[in-house]
Amino acid sequence: MSDGDRLDAIVVGAGLAGLACARQLSRAGRRVVVIEADHRLGGRVATEAVEGFRIDRGFQVYNDAYPEGRRQLDLDALALGRFDAGALVAEGGRLSPIADPWREPLTALAGLLRGTVGIADGLRVARLRHDAVRDWRGGRLDPDAPSSAAEKTTREALAARGFSPGFVRRFFEPFFGGVFLERSLDTASTVFLFDFAMFALGRACLPRGGMDAIPRQLAAALPDATVRTGTSAAAVEPGRVTLADGTIIAARDVVVATDAAAAGRLLPAPWSTRSGTRAWKPTRLVAFAADRSPLASRTLVVSAEARGPIDNLTVPSDVADGYAPPGAALVQVSVRATAPDDGVALVAAVRDQAAAWFGAGVRGWRHLTTIPVPRALPDESPAARRERPATARLAPGLVVCGDHCTSASINGALVSGRLAADAVAADAER
Repeated sequence: MSDGDRLDAIVVGAGLAGLACARQLSRAGRRVVVIEADHRLGGRVATEAVEGFRIDRGFQVYNDAYPEGRRQLDLDALALGRFDAGALVAEGGRLSPIADPWREPLTALAGLLRGTVGIADGLRVARLRHDAVRDWRGGRLDPDAPSSAAEKTTREALAARGFSPGFVRRFFEPFFGGVFLERSLDTASTVFLFDFAMFALGRACLPRGGMDAIPRQLAAALPDATVRTGTSAAAVEPGRVTLADGTIIAARDVVVATDAAAAGRLLPAPWSTRSGTRAWKPTRLVAFAADRSPLASRTLVVSAEARGPIDNLTVPSDVADGYAPPGAALVQVSVRATAPDDGVALVAAVRDQAAAWFGAGVRGWRHLTTIPVPRALPDESPAARRERPATARLAPGLVVCGDHCTSASINGALVSGRLAADAVAADAER
C-alpha cells in the first residue's frame, strides 16, 4: 500500500461501525482505507447462503425506529419486512399472544382476559411505555452515553416498578432475554429502556435477502478500493498499522473498529488490557427448511418454558422476501446457552419442543445448518458499561469505535462509527 502518508485515516475492521466511520469521512472528502481480515464485510451482522436459503448468523433484527439508522441508512432501499408488534409466548406447550395495546388493542384485551397479563402488570407496562418514550424523546435516555455508578440492571429496574415475578418470568425474561442473550436480565436498565422505547415506536424488521444488506449498503457508498478484505492487522499504534505480512501503513489517524476482543489484541497498552477483558454472550442458531410456515402471522415466538433449548423462533421468510426459495419456508431457532452441545441431540431437542407448539408437522422440518456464534453480544451489565472508553479518541492519532464503546446494537454501532469519524475530522481541522 503506497498511499500511506497521504491517508487521513486507516480504519481497521469493516463491521457496521467501521463502515459507518469510513463512509462519513469519505463523504467529507477525507482519504480513508478500510482493512478487514475476513473476506466479507459486516462483522457480526452476517448472512449465509445454504441450499437457496439466506440464514442470518444468530438472532438478528433491525428496529425501524432506531434514530441512528434513520440518519445513516436508506431504509426504503433495504425493503424492510416488519414483524407484528408483540410476541407469542410459549408456556406449557401453548402459545399465548402478548400484544401492544396501542397497536393491537383487541389482542391485548384478549390476553388480559385469558390471564396472560394481569391488570396490575398491564397498567405497569403502560406506565413503563409512557416513561421510556417520554424520556427518549426528551433526550434523557441515551444508551450510548457514559454510565453512572447508580445504573441498575434490567431486573432491578423491573422490580423497582413493581412488576410481579410471574410476569417478569413469563414476558420480560423470554422476550428481552432473547434480545439480550441472557435470562438473568443483568443488562443495564438504560439499554433496556431504550430498546423498550424503540419497540414501542417501531417494529422489528428484516431487510430483503438478509441482514447483511445493511453492511452492503454502507460499503456501496464508499469509493472503489476503499475496503480491502483479507488484510489482517497485527498491531496498531497512533498513526500507523502493522499488517500481518510486516507491511507498515501510515495515516493521520488509525481507527480501531474491531470487536472488543480483537481491539484488546491490537491496541497498545494500557488500552489493550481494558478492551480485551469484556465478557461475551454466545448463542447458536438452528435453521430448518419447511414446506410451509408454522405460524399464521409474522410473529416472534419466545419461550417461557423452563425446559427445552429454544430461546426464540422466527420464520424470516414470512417477514421479508429473499430468505427462502419459492414454495419453502425458513424457520430459525435461537437456542439457550444451556442447550445440548451435541449437534444431533440439539436438533432433536428443538424439534421435540417445537412439536408441542405446532404439532407433528415439525418432524418434517429439514435441518439446514447450526451456526455457533461464540461472540454474539458484549456484556452490557452496568459494571461492564462503566469500562467503556470515555471518548472515541484514545490518543493523538488513535481512535476506537464499535458497539462495545456505545451500546450493543446496530444503532449503537452506527453511533460509534459516526463519533469516531467526528473525532478524526476534528483532529484534521486543528
